[in-house]
Amino acid sequence: MRDTGSLAGEAGLAVWRTGDSVTVGWLTDGAVPGRLAVFTNGRSIFNTTTPADTAHRATFLADAGDVLRLVHGGSDAATAFETVIRPDPGDRKPRTEWPAPDSLIVISDIHGEYDRMAAVLRNAGILDAQMRWAGGSKQLVIVGDVFDRGAQTVRTLWFLYALEQQAETAGGRTHLVLGNHELMVMLGDLRYLSAADSTVARLHGTTFDHMYHPSGSVIGRWLVGKPGIIRIGDLLFAHGGVSTDYVQWGLDVFGDTLFAYTHEELFNRWTDSTYVAPMDSATFARRWDFLSGSRSVFWYRGYARSDTLAAQLDSILDRFGARTHVVGHTPHPTITQSYGGRLVDVNTVPFAAEALLLVRRGDSWDRFRIRESGPPEPLEPPGS
Repeated sequence: MRDTGSLAGEAGLAVWRTGDSVTVGWLTDGAVPGRLAVFTNGRSIFNTTTPADTAHRATFLADAGDVLRLVHGGSDAATAFETVIRPDPGDRKPRTEWPAPDSLIVISDIHGEYDRMAAVLRNAGILDAQMRWAGGSKQLVIVGDVFDRGAQTVRTLWFLYALEQQAETAGGRTHLVLGNHELMVMLGDLRYLSAADSTVARLHGTTFDHMYHPSGSVIGRWLVGKPGIIRIGDLLFAHGGVSTDYVQWGLDVFGDTLFAYTHEELFNRWTDSTYVAPMDSATFARRWDFLSGSRSVFWYRGYARSDTLAAQLDSILDRFGARTHVVGHTPHPTITQSYGGRLVDVNTVPFAAEALLLVRRGDSWDRFRIRESGPPEPLEPPGS
């Protein structure tokens, strides 16, 4: 089912959590009274109604370590939606190395196309009809760019937030690797914002980047705990691709640097014109190049746009202990392989129209394309 235009439920939800204070903003279809009920450990800790409007907001106190079940919507129970908020993740560095599972599903550049993504992942067998995890011990990798362009970014982010816990509970796992659009939004670059995302922020009386502020919002805090590069078995994942600027780094150095940059005051106050960063221009430039430079892992397109960088790609694969690099960012009509299969680009246009299925066979992977319907299709050999 395609987008209905409704901003009710998680399509328009915003949650900020700072210490023991939690603020919830939610939308309803039309100007109606709103209701927010909050539960933790099976008991009610907050219950309020709001005046008739399309945008509603309430603030309450809750321990930072509590799991919160929010019931939000109109005052009529039939219009209620439920969202579970996990405890603040704190300053825990993300894990970047994982053993190879039996199978992996990989999708990239969702760009707010919730319905198309949902159809592909249901067809891949990791979602049931109720959009809950049905993949058992399988694993899902999202290679960046959930934000921007499409109409259902907000809903998609809350969906992935919930799916992460569902997968882990079932013995599976989801891995979200940051893309350039995640960083752009958190740093206040809203040039690709969709009309729907702009409307959500306007109704909440804020800016879209504030809805995902890296220090105050639930989803923002979740995102800055995500990696920019991961290796699963012998597969290396990064949104744009790991250029030779990082050939001496390795996973640990890159992960530590990303975590440090996204958790310092400069990142949190990037859009604050009154803030003067306590660093010289060269130090600032290192951060800019790392996060937004054309050769950063979030923006690089070299491998996807050229067939002459085999030596560079091989040096990266060797340094990072991998045999195949899986990237997004650079769009193609379909999932493509190049460099003898050592590079797989999973960004398709239309966005999220395909997923990559990898099935382990000994020390190699069988590779398939998953569409919105139909059986898995073996990927064409590189260069065919």
